[in-house]
Amino acid sequence: MEVRKSKEKQCLVCYKSSNGMHFGAITCRACAAFFRRTIVSNFEYECGKRNNNCDVDENGKFACRYCRYIKCQQIGMKPDTLKLDYDPTFSIKGSVDDYSGSEISNTNSSICSPSYSKSEEENVENNRYLFNFSPKPSNKPIVEIDFLDLSKNIEYLFDSSQNEENEKDELKLLTTSILDFRKNQKNKMIEINQMEIFDMVKLLKNEIIWKWAKWMNSSNLFKTIGKQQKMQLFQNSWNILHIFERLQITSNNEELLKSNEILISDNLLWICGKSYYNISSISEITNQYFSKLFDPYLQRFIDEIGKKLYEMKIADEELIFCLVQLLGYDTTDLTKETIEIIENLKDNVADKMHYFYSNKFNLTIYSSRLIKLLNIVKNMRKIAAEKNKIKELFYIFDIFHADISDPYFFDIF
Repeated sequence: MEVRKSKEKQCLVCYKSSNGMHFGAITCRACAAFFRRTIVSNFEYECGKRNNNCDVDENGKFACRYCRYIKCQQIGMKPDTLKLDYDPTFSIKGSVDDYSGSEISNTNSSICSPSYSKSEEENVENNRYLFNFSPKPSNKPIVEIDFLDLSKNIEYLFDSSQNEENEKDELKLLTTSILDFRKNQKNKMIEINQMEIFDMVKLLKNEIIWKWAKWMNSSNLFKTIGKQQKMQLFQNSWNILHIFERLQITSNNEELLKSNEILISDNLLWICGKSYYNISSISEITNQYFSKLFDPYLQRFIDEIGKKLYEMKIADEELIFCLVQLLGYDTTDLTKETIEIIENLKDNVADKMHYFYSNKFNLTIYSSRLIKLLNIVKNMRKIAAEKNKIKELFYIFDIFHADISDPYFFDIF
């Protein structure tokens, strides 16, 4: 049964999922960033239809910036809650104390360190990051990053399979689905030095995100969740699933791990400390500074997850066990019914692991191996949550000068 989201959990501007209070009202990150950008850059809009009464469409998307800004004001968002004269080297180190201090510095990882300008190096004190905030130049157009077509296709996929009935063995279904993804993998690996941000968006749309929608939809239990909750679960989970699976693929090649490399797609090789995104079209911070914020987390993924997976030489069924454990790792806006279905899926897969170990591994005592897998999953959740705190700050402080239709799909790190 479809469970409608309560108004308290909706953005009061666009009706998508909110993530808390912004500038005096409950909104999503995208609308908060839009409001902040409008005030800080002193933008003035005109209504496209000239009626000053445009509405949000059925997908939660505004076509008219003027009417969107008016709606922000109507729900109580206040310009005087913004700090317009902020210091361009405003410190947020208090906000990231949880993960940017001793936890990173005490790790056994060999943190990769690209070269940076002296001024950028001076913006890091005691492993606590400082962001450079620079308002968007008035002569620079706002870039649009639109995932709307992808979102519609995923919603259609989830809706059309609502009542399908297939085989009940969830472990077999999910394993078969992920093996299908790998049939057409390219053998030639291309090293990335610089990747344009819109090439990454294209990769997300055409390969990565759609793949994980199909994988999740191969589960019978997933199909019993209402469409709105399916989308919420998918939005919260696809990226951590993708990173973990890529680490498992990479772990099959010891030389890649030793060189701090990871396959981010079937044939694209990302080199920690060398590869970077060119974000100059959507941000005033430098590419190197952006990399400095996120490279330590990539290094931890390699050291604490990839190398552990290499040591265990996990089978495809064990990969599925781990991926299912990661489903719904962020339970924001998930109902009790949805969480119960996820737990049932975990139980179903765990039960099938007994048959797998007994017949394929010829193991009768395998609890220690499952415990090792669960510890890897626990570390994966921890690193991902810590990394996401920095990502959240990017939206709160509008580091990306872009209109992003679905921010949860714009996960490039």
